[in-house]
Amino acid sequence: MRSKPFLTYFLLSAVPLLLLAALNYWNATRSVAATLNRVVQNDLNAFIVNVDEVLSDRESVLLKLAVSPEVQRLKDDASLRDRVEASLKSLALNEDFQSVTLFDHNRQPAWALPAASQPDDRVWTLQGNVFVDRVIDDASGKKLLQYSVPIHDQKGLGNEGALVATIDLELLFSAASQTGRTQTTPTDARPMVLVRDSQNKAIFLSAPPAPNGVLPMREFAAEAPLPRLGLDVIVSRNESPFISNARRWGLAGFVLALLFAVLAAFLLNRHVRQRSRGMARVTEDLSAIAHGDLDRRILLQSSDDARGIADNINAMTAQLRAQIAREEESRQFDSFVRLSAMLTHDLKNAIEGLSLTVNNMGRHFDNEQFRIDAMKGLAIATDKLREIVARLSRPVSSLSGEHKRPTRTDLVPILKRVIALTAEPMRGKHTIQTKLPDSLFALVDGPRIEEVAENLILNAIEAMTESGTLIIEAGPAANGEPSFAVSDTGPGMSPTFIEQRLFRPFSTTKKNGIGLGLYTCREVIRASGGRIDVESVQGAGTTFRVVLPSIPPDRRNQEGSGKPS
Repeated sequence: MRSKPFLTYFLLSAVPLLLLAALNYWNATRSVAATLNRVVQNDLNAFIVNVDEVLSDRESVLLKLAVSPEVQRLKDDASLRDRVEASLKSLALNEDFQSVTLFDHNRQPAWALPAASQPDDRVWTLQGNVFVDRVIDDASGKKLLQYSVPIHDQKGLGNEGALVATIDLELLFSAASQTGRTQTTPTDARPMVLVRDSQNKAIFLSAPPAPNGVLPMREFAAEAPLPRLGLDVIVSRNESPFISNARRWGLAGFVLALLFAVLAAFLLNRHVRQRSRGMARVTEDLSAIAHGDLDRRILLQSSDDARGIADNINAMTAQLRAQIAREEESRQFDSFVRLSAMLTHDLKNAIEGLSLTVNNMGRHFDNEQFRIDAMKGLAIATDKLREIVARLSRPVSSLSGEHKRPTRTDLVPILKRVIALTAEPMRGKHTIQTKLPDSLFALVDGPRIEEVAENLILNAIEAMTESGTLIIEAGPAANGEPSFAVSDTGPGMSPTFIEQRLFRPFSTTKKNGIGLGLYTCREVIRASGGRIDVESVQGAGTTFRVVLPSIPPDRRNQEGSGKPS
C-alpha cells in the first residue's frame, strides 16, 4: 500500500465523516441543553403544584376540624376534650404542623400543642368557613406559615373561638420536593430546589450548602415567585448526568467516523490500484513507443478500464508504422528524383559549355589561340563529364551533399577558367568585362565553388537574350572577406519573385530549366560558411554576389612560414 494515495483517500473520507460527527455532537449537546431547560421548567412547575397541593391538604384538614361538632361543643361538654385533644395531637404529629392552639370566645387559649400561638386579629371578624394565613418567624428565626380559622357556633352565628395552626415551611417545601421522587434516583439527577425570601435569605435548600457557606448553583435553572407566601423558588439541575451520555455517544461517533474513514480509504485505494494497473501498463508502453519502439503493442484484459485506450494507441501506432513506411519510400523516391535533377543540371551546364565551343569553332577555327583555348575547354568539359559519371556511381554521397574539407584556394584561377569556358565563346554577342585581382584566397572546396561560378555566369548569359554586358569581378568585401560578383544587363527580377521563388528548388522562369541551379549554389555557399546576395532592378539587370570565409590569421602565418596546417 502506497502511503501517499492512502493518506489522500483517508483525508477525503475522514473530512466529511468527521464533519458529520461534529454536527451530530453539536446537535446532541444542543438538544440536551434544550431538554434540560424544559425539564427544569417542568420541575419548577411541579414543585409549585406540589406546594399548592400540600397547602390545600393542610387547609382542608384545619377547616374540617374547625367545623367539627367536637370543637364547637368543646365549651359545653368537657367529656369531649379528651377526643379533641387526641385529634389535635394526631393532627400535629401526622400533618407536619409545628403547633396547634384552640382559643375560646374570650380569646384565651383553651388547649395548645405544644405551645400557644397568637392568632391573626382578622380571624375574630371572619364569617363563614374561611381562614387567614401569614408567614411569621419563631423564636429561632425559622419561617412558619400560620393559619387562623374562626370557630362559629352550631348555627354559624358569631365567633365562639379560633383554631390556630403553624406549619414549618422547610418541612412543607421538603415534602413538596420529595413528591414523585424515588430513593433510587441518583443525587446528581435530582433537581435542586432553593426557596428564599425578599431579602434573598434561603428558607429551604434541597442540597447542602458548600463548606464555606456559599449556596450551590447549577448550570440550568428556572425561577418563579410564590405570591401567596411572598417567596421566590429556584429549581436547577446539573448538566453532567445528562450531557455525559450525549458526549459519550458523540465521542463514539468520532471514533466510528475515523474507523469508517480508514476502511473507506483502504477499499478505495485497493480499488484504484486494481483499476490503475492497466493505466500504468499503458503509460509504460506508451513511453517506449515515444522513444521509438513503434513495434510495441499494449496488451490488456478485456475487463480493464484502459482497454479502449490501449486499443486506440495500438491502432495509432499501426497507422504510424504504415505512414513511416510510406514516407520512407517517398523519401527514397524523392532522393532519386533530386539526384537525377542535380546530375541533369550539371550535365546541362557541361553540355552548354561544349555547345558554345562548338558553335564558335566554325568562325574562329583558323585562330590558333582559339584552338588552344578550345582544347583546354574540351579537356575541362571532359573532366566534368567524368565527374558526373563518378557521382552516378556513388549516389548516396552525391545526394547527401557531402563536401570535401575546405582548403586554402585561390579564386582567381577558378574564375578565369570558368570565364574561358563559358563567357569567352559569347564575346561576339555580348560585351565581357572582368575585374579580377592577381590572387584572392578563400577557405573553400574549389570544385564546388567552380560549379557555383559556372552556374551564375551561364544564368547571366541566358538572361540576356539580346546583346548585353556581362561583368565578372572579384576582390575583398567591405569587412575583408573574399568575394566575387556576376552582373548582367538582363530584364531583372521583381522583389516578389526574389523573396518567394528565387532560391526555391524546382522553381524557375526558364522554359527548359529545372529550377535547381540557384538552390544548389546557395546550399554550396552555405555549406562553405559563406553567403550569396542578390541585387536586381527590373529593366536594368541583376547582380549575384558571393561572400566566402577568409583564412584565419593564425593559419595564414603558418602557411606563410611553411608549417603544416
